[in-house]
Amino acid sequence: MTFDRGASLTTATTLGFSDAADLGPTAGNGFHERWPDDLAALSELGLTALRIPLDWARLQPKPGEIDGNWAEWFDTLLIAVDASGLQAWVTLHETAIPRWFDNDGGMDDTETFTKWWPRWVERAADRFGDHVHGWIPFAVVPPTAPFQPWKDTWGILGGAGTPVVASIDARPASLGTFQCVERYLGFTDRLGVDLAGLLGDLGEDATADGGSSGQVAERGAEAIGRAVRDLAERASSTPLTITAVPTGGGPDAAALVEVAVAALDEALADGVPIDIAFIEPAIGAPDGDAGLLDPDRAPTAVTAAFQIAR
Repeated sequence: MTFDRGASLTTATTLGFSDAADLGPTAGNGFHERWPDDLAALSELGLTALRIPLDWARLQPKPGEIDGNWAEWFDTLLIAVDASGLQAWVTLHETAIPRWFDNDGGMDDTETFTKWWPRWVERAADRFGDHVHGWIPFAVVPPTAPFQPWKDTWGILGGAGTPVVASIDARPASLGTFQCVERYLGFTDRLGVDLAGLLGDLGEDATADGGSSGQVAERGAEAIGRAVRDLAERASSTPLTITAVPTGGGPDAAALVEVAVAALDEALADGVPIDIAFIEPAIGAPDGDAGLLDPDRAPTAVTAAFQIAR
């Protein structure tokens, strides 16, 4: 028994952030022009799914308006992903937000968040829903945000036969992780587990302590195993989707991914219901984190560590 392997086409690495984003602009890795070849290369690796962010800032550069050119581009991409045999899991908020939304207070302003977020979800579902295998509305749900926008999201996307995933930060309960589980149960089809913070903290601690690769592996296996078991226990029978297994950019990237995969495989063997895990990013960017493919589109050591076909 094992879980399916997916990969994330993050906005930061593939397209870069746009002029219309609160974080933009930044450069991508050429995916906008190279995507047909990139999809073929990723399919050949043996993946089963891609997590694709619908870039809110590009698609809705002004309140209530959808950019036709970008909508057509994402339409074409999702259709091609479907035709390639890969499942498209779509994220509606990853990192950046539209500048106009940020100027109105963004997700920190309850009125702005509650007003504009459901409208974005509706527009995205209407335009792209036919080619979406699963929804991961937030790469990580904002832990202190008002709950109404998520209830609206669940009302729009839930119950239509396409699974909806509430993705939470896997770090310990001091960050509100367990409270998040209780909050979202009943309003999600699967509980998403984002390992980015957990593995990031692990890497920083190892660097600070001058730890060896063996110590990193031991700490990582223990931390990941404990986190997914605790979350599965609190989630009852709700399946877990690992929404991010980050590679990081350092020399231990492959080792950390290998540790994560081994810990998840062990948890699955012990009865933890893990259905799929997404490595992040699928394709690296210059001076960015390592991906399954490097910026020149060559497979990396991370590919073998993720245990998919080469």
